[in-house]
Amino acid sequence: MRKIVFLLCLLCSSVFADPTDLDTLFRGKEYKPVLNESLRTESKKNSEMVQSSSKLDKKSDGIYVLQFEAVADFDAAQRRKAQLSASTGYAIQVVFDTPFYKLRGGSFDSKAKAEDKARELSVYNVNALVIKIR
Repeated sequence: MRKIVFLLCLLCSSVFADPTDLDTLFRGKEYKPVLNESLRTESKKNSEMVQSSSKLDKKSDGIYVLQFEAVADFDAAQRRKAQLSASTGYAIQVVFDTPFYKLRGGSFDSKAKAEDKARELSVYNVNALVIKIR
């Protein structure tokens, strides 16, 4: 009797449950993840920021960014990215530099401007380091 109930439960769960990504792989279908539209717009913003920062003035002494944190866990970095983006208004980039995921944002053409912004953010309890990338 228990075997019959177990088989009925197994049959019902397979009929009424939504298939998972693993189920589609076992059925021979190719897995195609759905990319969220907000991720596409975020990558466009980042590429525009890189293009605009590549055009340096004669007066600039390099390109500086603010590094907010370095986190070892990818999921924690993504959660913190959302928090920092909301609190600072910057498009935060997650850069993997072994063994940490570094959260960076902003683009400044002088170290003085970057340090001023870091001081301004420290008033709001957001700590940042000034990093020269070029």
